[in-house]
Amino acid sequence: MPATHGMAARHATDITLDQALKTLTELTTSGMETHDDCTVLSLQARRLLGDLETMAHDLAHTHNVRGQRTTRAVTVLMEQVGQLIKAADQMARDALEAAELAEAEEADMARDYRPTQAANADAGLAAPSARIHNEN
Repeated sequence: MPATHGMAARHATDITLDQALKTLTELTTSGMETHDDCTVLSLQARRLLGDLETMAHDLAHTHNVRGQRTTRAVTVLMEQVGQLIKAADQMARDALEAAELAEAEEADMARDYRPTQAANADAGLAAPSARIHNEN
């Protein structure tokens, strides 16, 4: 059944190249912002870990607080902050990789599809025909 411009409905799409490229730009920006946020989180967690180490040393040596429960609680907290640092660092790497992939895909799509889009517009076509239709 023909849709707009005589194209079969199964071939029609509401997605344009410009929309796809805009979405990839937004993904790139979001990935970079997430990378930055995770990097800040990691740095703050590292500062917290340093403060906890200082506090633990101060409690033990200045205030003679060396009880098993207190020592264990501080140790567990420091381990959890260490895990937070690892997770934030991994998230930063993953977000950067995702941003780079989105940016590369945007460049590839623009490079590969803009000429076809321009050729269609120049020829007065609403949409290109599928390659398989031109192979016979």
